[in-house]
Parts: sequence; structure tokens; C-alpha cells
Amino acid sequence: MQPQLFNFNGQPTLDSREIAKVIGKRHRDLMRDIRRYISEMATSAKLRALDFFIESTYEDAKGETRECYLLTKQGCEFVANKLTGRKGTIFTATYVSLFNEYEAEHNGKTVAIDSGLEHEKLAYKREWLIEMRKQNVNKAHELRNQDVKLYLELGKVADDYQRPRMATDFRNEAIRAMSALPVGARREYSATEIGNIIGVSPIAIGKWANKLGVKRDVDMSYRDREGAWRYFPEALKVFQDNALEIQDDDLGL
Repeated sequence: MQPQLFNFNGQPTLDSREIAKVIGKRHRDLMRDIRRYISEMATSAKLRALDFFIESTYEDAKGETRECYLLTKQGCEFVANKLTGRKGTIFTATYVSLFNEYEAEHNGKTVAIDSGLEHEKLAYKREWLIEMRKQNVNKAHELRNQDVKLYLELGKVADDYQRPRMATDFRNEAIRAMSALPVGARREYSATEIGNIIGVSPIAIGKWANKLGVKRDVDMSYRDREGAWRYFPEALKVFQDNALEIQDDDLGL
């Protein structure tokens, strides 16, 4: 379920419990982090904690009163800047979309971001990409292209909210994804698959990929997000042309 904004004294806020769900953190741990942020802000004359975090309470399932925080847009930005990787990406897109929608509804402003960045669509898109990678490595070209587009879209969102550092991080992710793109959608092989084809161990394939310069040629190989090497048909041919030497070496002959 998509988080909901709460109107507190005329300004939109997001409940810390909702944020904890989005970023996959226990609420008590997020509360601990927020208290630390507030303590750090107390030493600065320029930062007022209430502009970021507002103390609040709620009743739990037992009817007992518990503490929580309401985060303003600045508070959400503060938390987002502390996050990295996929969780940070999804949370950023979530709160940006929520606050934009609120402003459009209450102030009549035009939302200047791609509608495809709604939280549910973004989250579904990321999960779909991950699942598709598991099911079919031959679609890696298409999936990485979509990663590039996604990070560029998020870079535009960061620009809209004048977050240059965040925008740079997103664009760097896009560049990293682009640099791994093979030329065209081609069959890919793992070291284990090639080893099975020519009858040697995956370790031997990795060793000879270095010897034969396969890993230095982007038309023959690339490294995926998990750090594993993937090889194209051109690389397989190189391994097959040198199969006897590789086999002898693998056997210690």
C-alpha cells in the first residue's frame, strides 16, 4: 500500500512508521536515527529540528501510546540523503511523488515529473527488472537499458528539487549501466557454462580469460551487477580455439 501524507498544521508530513516500511528498517531503529539527527542539529544555529522532524504519538494494537515522528519534505530529504542503493532510490521516488501530488492538488501547480515515477509503478518496475534477470540472462541488454532510463528519470527529479549531489549520483549510476551494455542483444555464457562446453573448470575459464585478453574486450565480455563475468559468443570461440591448452593447463600437464 502506498504511504499517505498527513496534514499537520497546514503542511504535508509523512509518518516515520510509513518511512520505515518503505526503506525496510525497523521503526525503533529509524526513531533512534532521527533522535540522533535532532541532537546533531541542536549544535547548529542554522538548522531547526522542527523544520524537519515533528514529535507525535500513536496508539498501537494494544491501545498503548507510542512515539513517532512526522517528517516534512525537508525531513524526508534529510533521511534520503543518508540512504544508498535501491532503498534510497525507491524512497526518494516515493516522497518526491507524494509531495508533488500534494502540491498539485492543494496549490494547483503542475507536477513537472514523469507520471511513470509514481511509487507503485517504480517499485514494480524495479522488482520486475530483478526477477527478469533471474529468469532470463539473455534479456540483460534490454533490462540494463531500462535501468539507464530509470536513473536518468530520477536524476531529473533530483534536479527539480535542487539536489545536485543526488542528481549526480543517479547519473553516475546511469553511466555505469551504459558502460556495461553489450552491442545488441546476444547470447551470454557464464564461466561455468563455457567450462562445461570445453571440459574445464570455471576457475580455468576465468584464468584464461585474463591470459587471452577476453576480459579487456567489451565485445567479448562484461561484468554484471553481482560481479560475475558474462561472455559473448565471440569469447566462446576464443576459448574453443585454445581449448587444448586450457584443458592441459587445467589438468596440470
